[in-house]
Amino acid sequence: MTLAFNTLSTSSRLKFKLLRAVASLVFVVVFVPRVLAEHWSSLILENPLDLKLLEPTLRNGEAPASVVFYLTNLSAPRIGTVSDDELIAELRATGSLVVIIDYGRHPQARAPWINRDLAKLRDDLRSKKILATRAIDGAHVFIVPSGSRLWRDIVFYEDQSRILAMDIIAPASPKKPVGALIEFSCDNQNRMSNVSLSICSDTILDGAATEGLAVAMADHPVAAPYKGLDAMPESAWKIKAAVRALRAHSAKLNLNGRIVPVGFSRGSGMALMLVSTEGRAEFEGRGLNEYLKVNSSVQGAVVMSGRFTYLNLLAQDAMLDRYSQAWGGRLANGDNWMGKGALDYLTEAGVPLFLTINVSESLDALHQMDILQQRLRDLGNDYLFIFDEEARGHKVPLSNLVLQSMYKYINQRLSY
Repeated sequence: MTLAFNTLSTSSRLKFKLLRAVASLVFVVVFVPRVLAEHWSSLILENPLDLKLLEPTLRNGEAPASVVFYLTNLSAPRIGTVSDDELIAELRATGSLVVIIDYGRHPQARAPWINRDLAKLRDDLRSKKILATRAIDGAHVFIVPSGSRLWRDIVFYEDQSRILAMDIIAPASPKKPVGALIEFSCDNQNRMSNVSLSICSDTILDGAATEGLAVAMADHPVAAPYKGLDAMPESAWKIKAAVRALRAHSAKLNLNGRIVPVGFSRGSGMALMLVSTEGRAEFEGRGLNEYLKVNSSVQGAVVMSGRFTYLNLLAQDAMLDRYSQAWGGRLANGDNWMGKGALDYLTEAGVPLFLTINVSESLDALHQMDILQQRLRDLGNDYLFIFDEEARGHKVPLSNLVLQSMYKYINQRLSY
């Protein structure tokens, strides 16, 4: 038998109202989310860090959102003078999910210690240990330190088949202009692919940004699928166009005009190529018209594991068959093999270089690094070489020893 509310006694009606209020309260607690937050286990801090999630204020329909990890309270000096609130609002307004990570001024919340932490962050995102229920755009995952601004899709080269662009992270309105690093992505399809950066443990730009430098990730000059062939002279035209475009934005970005390329794997030859082809007119004059008169020189280069020449290969080199298919047999078609690598153009001493490679790299890669060092010694070209002693194979270094020396070199080359 069901009783109508009006047939209940006064005391019964009061009890009914109380039960209904409690039921309503329980419903709110169970079904209404409290705070958009997750937790993440940092390698630097003992306790898990809270990840504060700020939704995009502008969305492209139901498309997955790009992600920006915004790092606050680092121990390195904050170079940008624009407020976090303003910079975060900009990021959200461009459709990004902003994930704030507060490091609480921990002494190791800066390069080189933070690099290993940021590598884990990208790994955990790739393995869905964080943001697992989110529809995110894995091709656009950025790490931006407090006080820095993200500039996306800065075009530097166009042809009939591709538009090449770069993403730049730079201190917003710094007190004085800063230098810039540029890297050519190891992912020929998506320059800011979290999968690629995670697999290679590539945190060089991420770490440099925490130290107040400007950093640019540019499209690789060779379109996907990459087959180990760095087309010349097209590749040199495109990477020089990228340097000119970056330097042309110096006034807007508060850059000091000094640029150092960083390269790993398929990007290492690009970094070396910017040095070895400097001053060669045949590699200039391409790219966007508004940047053609801008200087394409670089002030150094960080060159990690990669291929620098095809003229001196080990007999068992795994790529020999592929090269022979592209250029013909080496003995009968030697001219076709000439000029295909960056080292082929290094004929005189230039800017000092920083070199590193992992001790457990392939014999082919170790051989290429030996050849590069021998050429530099023959030319009397200054360079610093440091072995990455952590046996991690084909990876970008996370060793404090290597990274400290690398960032010291970078700061010296980017300073006046």
